[in-house]
Amino acid sequence: MTKTENTMTDETRLAPSDPPPTLSALFARHVAERPDEPAVTYGPVTLTYRQLDRVTGSLAARLRELGVRPDRLVAIHVDRSLGTIVGMLATIKAGGAYVALDPSHPTARIRTILEESKPVALLTEAGAGDPSGLGIPVLTLAEHLVEAVREDAGHDVPVDGGAGPDDLAFVVYTSGSSGSPKGVCVTHRNVARRTWNPDYMSFGPGDRVAQISNAAFDAATIEVWGALLNGAELVGFDRDTILSPGRLAAALRENRIDTVVMATPLFNQLAADDPATFASISQILVGGDALAVPQATAVTAQGCSLVNGYGPAECTTLATAHRVTPMPTDQLRVPIGRPLPYTTCYVLDDTLRPLPAGEAGQLYVGGEGIARGYLGREDLTAERFVKDPFAADPDQRVYATGDIVRELPDGSFDFLGRTDFQVKIRGFRVEMNEVDATLLQHPGVGESVTVADVPAGSGDKRLVSYYVAKGRTPLESGALLAFLRERLPEYMVPSVVVSLPELPKNANSKVDRALLPSPVATPSAEDAPAGAADAVEEEIAGIAGELLSIPRLGSDENFFDVGGQSMLAIRLLTQVGRRFDVSMTLAEFFENPTVRGVADYVREHGGTTAAVAHEPGTAAPSGVVGP
Repeated sequence: MTKTENTMTDETRLAPSDPPPTLSALFARHVAERPDEPAVTYGPVTLTYRQLDRVTGSLAARLRELGVRPDRLVAIHVDRSLGTIVGMLATIKAGGAYVALDPSHPTARIRTILEESKPVALLTEAGAGDPSGLGIPVLTLAEHLVEAVREDAGHDVPVDGGAGPDDLAFVVYTSGSSGSPKGVCVTHRNVARRTWNPDYMSFGPGDRVAQISNAAFDAATIEVWGALLNGAELVGFDRDTILSPGRLAAALRENRIDTVVMATPLFNQLAADDPATFASISQILVGGDALAVPQATAVTAQGCSLVNGYGPAECTTLATAHRVTPMPTDQLRVPIGRPLPYTTCYVLDDTLRPLPAGEAGQLYVGGEGIARGYLGREDLTAERFVKDPFAADPDQRVYATGDIVRELPDGSFDFLGRTDFQVKIRGFRVEMNEVDATLLQHPGVGESVTVADVPAGSGDKRLVSYYVAKGRTPLESGALLAFLRERLPEYMVPSVVVSLPELPKNANSKVDRALLPSPVATPSAEDAPAGAADAVEEEIAGIAGELLSIPRLGSDENFFDVGGQSMLAIRLLTQVGRRFDVSMTLAEFFENPTVRGVADYVREHGGTTAAVAHEPGTAAPSGVVGP
């Protein structure tokens, strides 16, 4: 599709030695230059740059009254709504820094984050309170979004929060190896260097940028600030649309989206299902895991520009980027690209000596996109953000990523693996030590170790936890998983828990992961699958069983208690949709995530294919089970 060119020119780029403007100052430029152009759209509501400036100015003034100042934090307990964007920008204008919380996370985890971050205020939807019970002042976003505020010229007065380029813009929490999440402190300078007039993608007036990422996920940085700092329009999508391939493709077309930023695992799955999902898009940035070569090839053939990005949250989402070009069919991996502007990358050995191209070593990233460090964790900051061994300035630091890479002949990098027990699950960073630490909080667990596993016939990574029960009897697997769900985000909950009489150890008494048995879920009294009531249930049970790498799923077994997770659920609903001509959303599936629940939906909403489902035991029609 035709795309409006970015109106920013080379003359607007700053020299590397010049400090970038603050995020509020960059946004203010577009308010002055294009006040009546659309800035953000969520559902039926569109705010122009002038209107967005007014509603965020109103909220910013209230935040200032509560004591928000540079480096003081404001928590946002909202996700995927206009209020999220307003909360982010208002906090920035007030001079503070935001902490976006995921409302789907367990209350205990949210409380841990709030206790550590000590926010001045908590922004919520109408009627919501403080989920932590810590007595944080709560502000309702809705009262600042009313038409009276949008159209009130009295709010055109700028709010000067006093923040500078090196003050905090936000804190994003990631999984922590010590057993609790850690907050990465990101400054205005960091965000501006990654999103203002970038070279890896084009953002500018007339562009429509999809807002797909959870606000608590660092990819939202690219979406939100890439749009608002460059005069583009941010267009919000709800979770059900994002996770339903057919609905997403239609929504991208109907909303005339130019730019999409997406976690690689979701992209891989959607592209495998139907590459044409992205046919109407001009450019896509993916990151967070290994990009599948066949899917990358198929999507670029649709005519859109595909960029494979790499970068931990400590590098403000991105450090390198690679524009995908046609690849040989036997190529194993897509490169993660070259360093972005204002970024240095070194491949070093264990003594911090540089390695020649082609040799594998740890990647260290420096430059103006490197975060300040970890909130309240000076020891961990000193461990991971180390002095740049090649810089003349003694204050220059590099971040030790823990990622093993090698430099390719063209100067780009090839990602090879990790130096530790960190893994990416569906694009989210998971420290497996944090899963183990949470398991050990259960009174019946004596030892545990968690590993990443890819079941046969599946490209989806999953977590498998092995444990030793304190008593002689293994714990009931469903109860143990429920214990973890009360404390960990969904993506950190193991797909399988396995009871062992003891964990295999090496000569140094450390767990020998190579000797762990093949994962088979610990049986329980309720594990015997109930028989299918009819041919519809039988067929759905077979589809689910194949996805879960088990013979079949019992009619009343909870999909998520036997290894299921959201990405597999998408594949299940896609295949069921094709077979029975239905469009079940994830939200509807979560209401009763069983074979019987899906079958009931098919019987109620399905077309004629539901009535003529083949008899149990016969072969499925050709094409029933997709990729």
